[in-house]
This record gives sequence, C-alpha cells and structure tokens, in this order.
Amino acid sequence: MKKAPSPLLFTITLAGLITATGLQATTIYTWEDENGVIHFSDQAKPGASTVELNTLPSIETRHPTAISSAEPDVMEADKAESALPPATIRLLSPLHQQTIRDNEGIISVSAVSNRKLDKGHTVQLLLDGKPYGRPQTQLNWRMVNIDRGSHTLRAQVLKYGKVIASSDMITVYLHRASLLQRKPPAVTPK
Repeated sequence: MKKAPSPLLFTITLAGLITATGLQATTIYTWEDENGVIHFSDQAKPGASTVELNTLPSIETRHPTAISSAEPDVMEADKAESALPPATIRLLSPLHQQTIRDNEGIISVSAVSNRKLDKGHTVQLLLDGKPYGRPQTQLNWRMVNIDRGSHTLRAQVLKYGKVIASSDMITVYLHRASLLQRKPPAVTPK
C-alpha cells in the first residue's frame, strides 16, 4: 500500500519550488516514482503531469507607485487606516468652564484619542486658538506661566501635519494672585 504524501509536504515543496524559480515559471511538473514518492519540478519528465499556476503580478503591477514613491510604507498605512473608524480626540481635563487656581499659571491638560499615535501621527494643543508648543506624540501637556483670565483649549490629531481630528473647544478660567498682592521676600534681621 502506497503512502499518500501529506498536504503540508505538498504545500512546502510547492512553495519552495516557486521561490526557487523566482515566480517566473508558470508550469510545474509532477510525477510519482516507483517508491510512491511524489516529485515536483520545473523541468518536464516523461509521464509527468502538469500543475498550472497563476503567476503573481510583479511589484510594479501590484503597486505602480510603490517603486517611485519616496514613502511606500505610507501607502500601506493609508490602506490600513482607511479601514479604521474616523479619528477622534477628546479633552479629559480640565473640564469645560472649570476654574483653576494656580499662582504659577500652570494648567495641566490631558486628552484621549481612539487612535494609537503611529508613524506620522502627532497631537497639537491650541491655547486661545494658537498652537501651544510643538506637535507631540503624548496626550498630556503642562502649560506654565499662563496669564490669568479666560482661555480656550482644543486638541488636534495631525497626520503628517494635516489635521484629521479636533476636540471640542473648552473654556477654562485661571485665577492667579496679582503682582500687586504678592508679599515681598522676608528680610531677616542681622
């Protein structure tokens, strides 16, 4: 009784043959020898049957711009990203209409996004409609020496510098002691 070759062996052998031929051969020949062993080859042999393969298109055919593009990974990332829901970002703290009391003018801001900040993605904080600092990959900011009064905050997700999501704008109120109310440094008697 002849032992049938396993499907895994067939797949591995066929994959090796395709790799060895550089995806150029379209016809594979197969035959069984006197010991019941099945062979595969790109060379014809008397009594061999053929296995027709669909050739894979060249990389130029599959991705005509991938060869000429400066960033082929960007194309693949765009395809994967298009399957995701639209990007969103939301400010967690401070809360809308919150009053912050800090004499050093410090406002700590944190946000959350539904997207992982992968290659090319950054976030920008807007203070009173203007960028605060540089775009970054962290969703937390520590703003220092902010003037007292009313301020608006908004966070944006950027992809290669282009805004793809914005949070709602919130208003916060910063209370700081006036310069006129500061106590002078204590003088120690000699």
